[in-house]
Amino acid sequence: MKLLVLGTFLGAITVVPALAADMPVKARPLAPTVYDWTGVYIGANVGVAWDRMRALDVTQPSGGFFTDLVPAGTEGFDFNKAGIAGGAQLGAQKQWGRFVLGLEATYTAADLEQTITSPYFPASDTETGKVQHIVTGVARVGYAFDRMMVYAKGGYAGGQVGFKARDNVATVTYERKLWQNGFAVGAGFEYALTNAVILGVDYTHVDLGKATSTGPNVFDSGALGAFPETYETKATVDLVTARIDYKFSPF
Repeated sequence: MKLLVLGTFLGAITVVPALAADMPVKARPLAPTVYDWTGVYIGANVGVAWDRMRALDVTQPSGGFFTDLVPAGTEGFDFNKAGIAGGAQLGAQKQWGRFVLGLEATYTAADLEQTITSPYFPASDTETGKVQHIVTGVARVGYAFDRMMVYAKGGYAGGQVGFKARDNVATVTYERKLWQNGFAVGAGFEYALTNAVILGVDYTHVDLGKATSTGPNVFDSGALGAFPETYETKATVDLVTARIDYKFSPF
């Protein structure tokens, strides 16, 4: 009797591990995939821009035709204009840990043109300032939170700056368009909607520096004769744009 009970007990011990071995084992969950910002991207942007421009009459020795012979370098014209801006961007970047380093080139078309009445000859003269065709080439430093990234940037900026002064009574005009060089700084936020499509918001401050140009002579039919006008132009532009990029496979 004792032997029968012992045998039954030992058999039960053998069966239990066998049943345990046949039970399904729950698989461990896979670690979430962290987004990789590395790659080459191309995209478009649209937003608003506003400029601050000044055209200073530096005609020696005592100013020019459009500023009533005031001392050179003391009188000029100021312009402030806001408008729609848009363009395209192309860049490449590489991620190390949470840091993302890259290079980016942009082109922005901005028709920032304003015409004002001259404060010196309001009955006859008008002046027009214009900034357009802005390009940048910047380095970017980003910090990523998986599919979100914030970044700062800085580098080269250039743009076309135009100035026109017109005496509508004497029918004489000074007009020049210059390509001016300066710098750009900015910051932005991006979100990877998919592995390839990235949405973002970007702020860029562009300083186009200063440039001086002597334009075609204007002519007064009176005793003053011909004048070679010389103006110094300087301009800054601020842009806030929404962006969409398509990122190609990591290189």
